[in-house]
Amino acid sequence: MPLITFVDENDKVIGSGTKEEIWKKGIIHRIVRIFLFNYQGELLIQKRSDFLASMPGRWDQSAGGHVDEGEDYDVATLRELMEEIGVFSVSLKKISKYFSNDTEEDKNKIKKRFNTLYTVIYDGDIKPNIEEVSEVKWIKPEDLKKWMDDKPSAFTKGFIDAFRIYKESR
Repeated sequence: MPLITFVDENDKVIGSGTKEEIWKKGIIHRIVRIFLFNYQGELLIQKRSDFLASMPGRWDQSAGGHVDEGEDYDVATLRELMEEIGVFSVSLKKISKYFSNDTEEDKNKIKKRFNTLYTVIYDGDIKPNIEEVSEVKWIKPEDLKKWMDDKPSAFTKGFIDAFRIYKESR
């Protein structure tokens, strides 16, 4: 299991360690979030595997994850796209970088992180990694917003926040 980059409150690298350490001790770390759109303007969302340690079975962004030791945000984004949904050789557009501080309900996982949100336009094949993704779905952003408003518990909090930030950036 790769180590995750630890950062300070200014997003400067201060070390690395495991997911368990960051969640238990509340260490600030970096994650990437990717919204993959097709040319019809639909967003690909994924349902997290029921076997994941964090937020299993909830709908989430197209791909995303921690920035590993030795990576920057862009490298982690390309790796996560390839690992989670089999997408590579794409052009990234950085939308926003923001800080979040959450505690995952029912698990007491402290999540202090710098999030960098990217968008990608892509109409090729999607090959979900069944260890991480149980289902994928293309959805119009307006339908997604209604679904999130009606049933927020179906989604990860991080995705809901990222979607709001994406909508505000437009």
